[in-house]
Amino acid sequence: MGLSVQTHAAFEDGFIGARAFAMGGTFTAIGNESDGLLVNPASIANLRPQSESRQSAQQLSATTARLHVGLSDKTSITQNLISYAYSRPTRGALGLLWKRLNVGQLYSENYILIGVSKSYDLGTEEKRRISLGGAVKLLNWDTAPTIGADGLVVEDLPGRSRLSLDVGMIFRPSPNIPIALSLQNLNTPNIASTNSLVTENLPLQVMLGIGIVAENSTWGMDLVFRESEVDVKVGIESQFYGDSLTLRGGFRLENLAWGTNLTLGGSYRPFKSLRIDYGFLFPIGGIRNTSGSHRFSIVYDI
Repeated sequence: MGLSVQTHAAFEDGFIGARAFAMGGTFTAIGNESDGLLVNPASIANLRPQSESRQSAQQLSATTARLHVGLSDKTSITQNLISYAYSRPTRGALGLLWKRLNVGQLYSENYILIGVSKSYDLGTEEKRRISLGGAVKLLNWDTAPTIGADGLVVEDLPGRSRLSLDVGMIFRPSPNIPIALSLQNLNTPNIASTNSLVTENLPLQVMLGIGIVAENSTWGMDLVFRESEVDVKVGIESQFYGDSLTLRGGFRLENLAWGTNLTLGGSYRPFKSLRIDYGFLFPIGGIRNTSGSHRFSIVYDI
């Protein structure tokens, strides 16, 4: 009772769509989709047109998830995400994203992002390229009121809404090897309740990523630094039957194995412009004795 340790929990969920989820959350360097805006704002510049005849690309993505299914207290933890990105390689890219985390009727978080990105060629012989991006996030959280035994409200703690800034970079020394850096919460916003007399600042989060992109497979690894914590994420995907079927796998070490998770998943593409993704996380450490976490995404290239 005489010792206290401060810990951060709000807005610490870095998972996005089912593709990244199935690859252990690895997406800082290899992200090339609209929902990658939440991990690295520079990634939306990698969105490319489906055919050479088009000068621009547009993508719409929707994701729904159930986290830690089968908790002993029957709490339902859900996530929903919608993202859109427009990319014109000669001019840049614009992305919009909304994400909501809901813990039963007890707690909720909302993210609203708008980001821009632009790619620049560095020479022509080796096809080196660098992508730079930035995003503004509106972060909001709220809790349900505490009800006493007599049915009256004991406390109704007001939440908080704050703006946060992210920047990112992806450098390709060669076309198949992306190296990335993403800095999140640059302004370390105070997210404590409006009633709180104590300041609670979101810590700066630094993400380093590297990937290898082959013709039919992609490998990636991310390192996430947040105050004294270090997370390691590794993932791989392989395509079969052209790009109609993709299988994915990965693992995530939270704070260097305090929490260990294995991830699996895949995708099916019924049409060239439509992809359906699924991701599954099996907990080995941390929150255990559940049926894992499940995530579904629909990605549509307009």
